[in-house]
Amino acid sequence: MNKSFFTLIFTVLCVLFLFFGCKDEELLLSKIPYTGNEIRIDGYYYLQENKQTWIRFFYRDGVILVFNFGFPITNLDAVDAKIAEEYEKYKNDKLSWGVFSVAGSVIQYSKWGPSVGGGLTSNKCMGTIENDTTFRLIKALYYTGRIDDFNDNERYYFRQFSPKPDSTNNFIK
Repeated sequence: MNKSFFTLIFTVLCVLFLFFGCKDEELLLSKIPYTGNEIRIDGYYYLQENKQTWIRFFYRDGVILVFNFGFPITNLDAVDAKIAEEYEKYKNDKLSWGVFSVAGSVIQYSKWGPSVGGGLTSNKCMGTIENDTTFRLIKALYYTGRIDDFNDNERYYFRQFSPKPDSTNNFIK
């Protein structure tokens, strides 16, 4: 067979791979409205660890919005300002959105994560609620089946925040 035939087959296979291989995975949890009072939703939860600042907003509609700043912000007023400044960027980033559920003292959330060579993957984090202003992540389950256990320092603390960003997005229906 000639070289152009193999080139055509290779091109068709690459297009098929890109078309079918780039589909984003479904989230590992379903969107369910949150009607409880185990956690507060009138602000955000934060963790400052490993030279980063992690932010989690939880909403009554069962949606979670995640901010990850790649640097520590020790002054919470500065965190508030950074959230207001960066919200539009995170609002339009699918990796920032997910869904969560609470059952008793167990909190779980699922969001998208990057992958190698295809669509977005889905992962799930699980933790325990210590009180309505503190929760601790225990482990994460990744699309590869890998499970990471978190150390005791993965505690998120609540901070009241207003105006809270809207949970409306183009990714979670």
